[in-house]
Amino acid sequence: MSVLQKSISKSASVRLKNDIEYRGKVSNVDPYMNVILTDAEEYEGGKLSANYGKVVIRGNNVLYIKLEASL
Repeated sequence: MSVLQKSISKSASVRLKNDIEYRGKVSNVDPYMNVILTDAEEYEGGKLSANYGKVVIRGNNVLYIKLEASL
């Protein structure tokens, strides 16, 4: 959990249980793994399907969160 809280304002990919993936910057995360992403993009089947300014992802839908490497 502390790793996620330290990753605020960094890029991440959030994969949901229904195989949809969101990529964006972590704006906030709470102890229930609810995540807010800004500049978010939605991917279905590896293809970009939508762009969003901000998305709120409920923690019980999250399969995994992958933090992008800092350059």
